[in-house]
Amino acid sequence: MQTSDEICFHDFAKKCKDHISERMAEIFLKNEKLFVNLPELGQWLSNEMQDFACSGKMLRGMLAVVGSRLLHDERILVADYEDHKAISAAAGLELLHAGLLVHDDIMDHDHKRRGKPTFHLRIKDILEKIHANSAAAHAFSIAEAQGICVGDLFFFLGWQEISGLDLSGLDLDISSLFARELALVTIAQIRDVELGYDKSIPDIDEVIEVYRHKTARYTIVLPLVAGVLVAQSSLARASASQMARIMDKSIIPLLEDFGESIGIVFQLQDDRIGLFGNEKETGKPVGSDLKEGKKTPYIILLANRLEKGERERFDSIFASPTQDLKDIEWIRNTVMAKGVEEDIQRMIDSYLSKAQADLNELSALPSIESKTISLLEGLIQYSGSRSS
Repeated sequence: MQTSDEICFHDFAKKCKDHISERMAEIFLKNEKLFVNLPELGQWLSNEMQDFACSGKMLRGMLAVVGSRLLHDERILVADYEDHKAISAAAGLELLHAGLLVHDDIMDHDHKRRGKPTFHLRIKDILEKIHANSAAAHAFSIAEAQGICVGDLFFFLGWQEISGLDLSGLDLDISSLFARELALVTIAQIRDVELGYDKSIPDIDEVIEVYRHKTARYTIVLPLVAGVLVAQSSLARASASQMARIMDKSIIPLLEDFGESIGIVFQLQDDRIGLFGNEKETGKPVGSDLKEGKKTPYIILLANRLEKGERERFDSIFASPTQDLKDIEWIRNTVMAKGVEEDIQRMIDSYLSKAQADLNELSALPSIESKTISLLEGLIQYSGSRSS
């Protein structure tokens, strides 16, 4: 049963998604002349990119708005607080995220994303309609190449939106923040791909470190900190005493600690959903992570607890393109029988406790708005219980 904080979180997320989607439509309209340079595919591409960028939960964009409202307190607000800057930062984040997803689906050879064809498969389908006489294999190869270009285009549109933010009076430049965090995401992705290629089972701490940069900092920390920077810039004309409270140097480190813990929980829940979820809820084929050979903490803990015969069966299933539903069910049952699920839940509970402690400390700061803290309480509850 959802708590009032989690209900508030979901309601706020829906409103944010509506506002971010409106801004996304404006961005693609503003750039319509760009797409004219593709006579056959231009309008189709613009529509499909907008659909792809707006079809997710927009959690990152929503958290940028939450971050901007952490300081949204009547005691310290100036009259001309500009919320549209937070929406622009949120839209920029979602465009960058869309680009990463397009590239990720190509690397993982995925066919579905959010219950729809992945972007490179959308391109393949339209190419086969336009060039009906071309070989299907050729269309797929071209679609992957153009998919990489589409991911890049999402990046450039995202940077266009972020670079247009007029944020003054800050110690930390928002473009530099985005560049640093996205560089860390890329490094973590390189390491993640390498771990998949290596035949050995990695140490669980190494995988958690990849999660810290690939998911936690990028999904939770970056949006929250970007939102705080937007708020600090918008409140730059406050009095000196007000500014001292607004610019409290402990805010960002606490948000980083909070965000890293929640982000790791988020990824562990993704691993759980990937193993135990169903296609209707996840929008991805059952067992796709197992077929791709993703060495999640579930897999690491399980592999180290198997007897010889069990390990032989595991090795025949893991990363095998021919695995069937019986194989997946055997993995699921063995995960439960070996106590792996219980240990993962203990890990999740530990990170949730850390996040709660950081949030308690953050809420004690005089500049922090209590209603926004309740949204972050809702985020903790959502992260610990989500099923999709």
